[in-house]
Amino acid sequence: MGIGSKSVKTFVAKVPWSKVIEKAGGAKDRGDRLWPSRNSKNDSTLNFRLDKGSTDSKTGNIEIILQANKNAEDPEVKKAAQKDSDAILGKVLVDPKKPNAEEARSALIASFKERN
Repeated sequence: MGIGSKSVKTFVAKVPWSKVIEKAGGAKDRGDRLWPSRNSKNDSTLNFRLDKGSTDSKTGNIEIILQANKNAEDPEVKKAAQKDSDAILGKVLVDPKKPNAEEARSALIASFKERN
């Protein structure tokens, strides 16, 4: 069956986008966790996480990557994470100097739908 877009939309709606985009601008390494903070409660109840992706050297824009958590409550998310917790379920390119929460939210959902 696979991960449903409803669970992704629920997660994306909870993301404090301005803080996440700001944190992405300050994160040093690709793969650094941006949100939520790493603990078993967050990983379980929120099902997903956002990590820093690549940085565009020309524009300074940064990818934010959506990934599944291994101990997610949602059985489909958990199954996907057990298979490959580093799989990119969706991604969005953001400008840390001009954060646009609504644009980031909708672009990440669209990216998820394209990939899944």
